Amino acid sequence: MLLYDLYRGRDYRIVPTLDRIQKAVKFLGLESLPYVSFQVGGTNGKGSTCAFLESILRHHGYKTGWFVSPHLVEEEERWRINGQKMPSTKLEYYVKELKSVFERFELTYFEACTLIALEYFKDERVDVAVFEVGMGGRWDATKVCNPSVCIITNVERDHTKWLGADVESRAIEKLGIYRKGVSLILGSMKFPLYTKALEMCDHRDLIVGGLDFFSYGRVSREKTVLEEYVWEELRIREAPLGLWGRWQIGNASLAITAAGSLIRLNTDTLKEALKNTYWEGRMEIVRDDPLLILDGAHNTDSIKKVVREVKKYIGSITPVFTGLREKEWQESMSFLRELSERIYLVQIKHHRGEKLEHLEKHAKEVGFKEVVSLSSSEEVPYIEEDLLVIGSLYLVGEVKSALENARKL
Repeated sequence: MLLYDLYRGRDYRIVPTLDRIQKAVKFLGLESLPYVSFQVGGTNGKGSTCAFLESILRHHGYKTGWFVSPHLVEEEERWRINGQKMPSTKLEYYVKELKSVFERFELTYFEACTLIALEYFKDERVDVAVFEVGMGGRWDATKVCNPSVCIITNVERDHTKWLGADVESRAIEKLGIYRKGVSLILGSMKFPLYTKALEMCDHRDLIVGGLDFFSYGRVSREKTVLEEYVWEELRIREAPLGLWGRWQIGNASLAITAAGSLIRLNTDTLKEALKNTYWEGRMEIVRDDPLLILDGAHNTDSIKKVVREVKKYIGSITPVFTGLREKEWQESMSFLRELSERIYLVQIKHHRGEKLEHLEKHAKEVGFKEVVSLSSSEEVPYIEEDLLVIGSLYLVGEVKSALENARKL
């Protein structure tokens, strides 16, 4: 946690601006990058779409860089080459080399992470790089990657304090990644993202799900299959996906379209890439009996989707939940009540973790008959029942770390 420790306790205030990161990029001579970049924004599905996209590009023979946020267990997960996380020695080198730049331009933690990604991918001579937007779009540091293709998955309810309480304001913020002459791929024609895009963008740059490309698929308890995808001359049928859930059909379709807008795709290679896609903490089954699923859904819309799919294909399962202060976790908890009469609650170690007493109080208010408070995430691997860990990627990371510790005993 070399970079995180450098920023510990002093990086909590968000001031929307690109000035700091742009000055740092210019100072290091990174304004013109020697690789092609993709930038992926949206409320939900960014990480999974990035995972599919990186896999597609890598399977087609390109050396890939992939910038991820947040990390689950180890900070090195944020920077990946061909899907593999950065070695600790590399991170130590970049923190040492760039520390004075972070300080000179007063970069935030996320801006420092972005700057490391730009430099690391250049040094590793990647062919293509996939950048996941941190929050919003208009002021997000990843804009300095100068993307050749931009993607917006959707606009839902999240980060309302910074992005706006109404969905139209959030759509405008997300669309801030767009630049004229660069393809912008939208997940659907859903209001208000598509309608705002028509107002703000050159129509010739738009590629829209349900209008320009089409897909559908099926989900079972064991797998998710992209039954058909069509865009112009490209047609794919019966492609198993490495990630589970109905929403992954849309995420995979976005990734296919993004890759296909720049490179020629081979159908067999594409199917292999989709099947081999792996992304930690997204409906990740880490234990079969009893079942233990980890999912990083952390806002009302994403948790609602997970609950709907789990009820349909898996059935009753007990949630392990936490929330972050300044996040609207209360409504999410009410949806989890549909899965079980019991809930396990954890206060995570992260400084934004909601207090246990607040979680307990609300769990009782929404009707859970049994509310069990855990002293830490370390207890989760020893609970002998089917569990769904949900509510925060930080919680997922803590449980993954706890599982690793349990295996060592």
